[in-house]
Amino acid sequence: MTTVAAALAAARAKLPPNEARLLLGHVLQQTPAWLLAHDDESLDEDALLSFASLVARRAGGEPVAYLLGYREFFGRRFGVGPDVLIPRPETELLVELVTARVGAGSTANILDLGTGSG
Repeated sequence: MTTVAAALAAARAKLPPNEARLLLGHVLQQTPAWLLAHDDESLDEDALLSFASLVARRAGGEPVAYLLGYREFFGRRFGVGPDVLIPRPETELLVELVTARVGAGSTANILDLGTGSG
């Protein structure tokens, strides 16, 4: 049987460690902290195959957000897929700058023009 630690070690040959942890956590429906605390836990065949499939897709260039089906943005989870743009860290910065300029809790009219799924 393959353990959590062995599966992550194998995935790290193809992916950065944080991506490997995210994908395995997704498959097992566990947090990264759980993965660390249970690195000697055995994976069943279904979990191992699901994880291997996600690792291969990510190694092939598919974004992690598409593999997970969501992306966090300002503490909220947004569903994403190939037909939806993935929220980017720069966008969070823009929101922070606008909020600082307009003032938190203030009302403003903002036009989001030509930015895709905005």
